Amino acid sequence: TVTGQPTVSPSVQVFAPSQEEIRSPNPYTVVCLITDFYPPGFLVQWKGGEDVIRSGVETTKASKQGDKYLASSYLKLTAAEYERNDSFTCEVTHENKKISKTVSKSGSC
Repeated sequence: TVTGQPTVSPSVQVFAPSQEEIRSPNPYTVVCLITDFYPPGFLVQWKGGEDVIRSGVETTKASKQGDKYLASSYLKLTAAEYERNDSFTCEVTHENKKISKTVSKSGSC
C-alpha cells in the first residue's frame, strides 16, 4: 500500500433497468457504479423510496484501478418491487462520508 495517499471520495452513478429488461419477465436490476475512490473500504445501502432494501443486493469487492479503486452494487428486484417504488437510491459510505445518488423511474426513457 502507498502510505500517505490522500483519501479520495468515490463518484457514484445509478442506472435504472433498461427498457428491454423491463419488458422481459426476468428480475430487474438497478446498478450502482462506485468509482475513483481511496482507500478501498466502503459500505453500500440501497433504498426504495425512503425504505432500506436488504434483499437482492449484490456488491462487488473494490478492485484496483491505477492508484484508486472501483466497485459496483446490483439491486435485483421483481416487477412488483420495482413498481412499488418511484425511486431507488444507492447510498455509499466511505471514510465516514455518505454519498448518495437516486434514480427515478419517471426520468427513464
